Amino acid sequence: MNKISRVLIGLMLIAGVGVAQAASDDEKLKELERAMNAPSETGMQKPKMRTRAIVFDNQPQAGDSAASQPAQAQPQAATGSRDCASLPPDVRAVGVDFAIQFNAGSATVSPASEGTLSQISKVLALSPDRCVIVEGHTDVSGNFDKNMALSRDRASSVVNFISTRNGIDRKRLVPVGKGSTETMQNLDARDPKNRRVVFKVVTG
Repeated sequence: MNKISRVLIGLMLIAGVGVAQAASDDEKLKELERAMNAPSETGMQKPKMRTRAIVFDNQPQAGDSAASQPAQAQPQAATGSRDCASLPPDVRAVGVDFAIQFNAGSATVSPASEGTLSQISKVLALSPDRCVIVEGHTDVSGNFDKNMALSRDRASSVVNFISTRNGIDRKRLVPVGKGSTETMQNLDARDPKNRRVVFKVVTG
């Protein structure tokens, strides 16, 4: 096998991984959407019709501006009756994990994951009355305390990105650092796949 053939095979493998990751993210986005649309156990109503315009209309037409304003104001009114920052430790929630990437050794979101976070933001906008816990996780490699701090910083970075870049009400999002305390089941605790961000939609 010549050098060019090896390079082409390598590129095909990389492309295959990219397609597989995109498919995986699509499935997880659908799972997150199901969690957002599931009936809340608290009995709060979701303004479905109003939120759809926010989620899917990236470039509103001139005639849509008046209709979209009440919907944009809705998250403020809906979350005002609930303090997401004071959720009990045992609150019921449905979690979906995403392999959000960060710059090496930092809490800065990598440009490679900005698109995924923007898609996640659209799903979170479906139900502006829902609190969402954003958990940062690491593998067991390295210092435990540093991993805990890094996971907390990364969760906060994701929350800041979603709220400032995509207009999601900051009060709805609760960043939590888990470090390596909750590695994935049936996976080696040292596996890099444990480095993830979990979005937990509060249902209770």
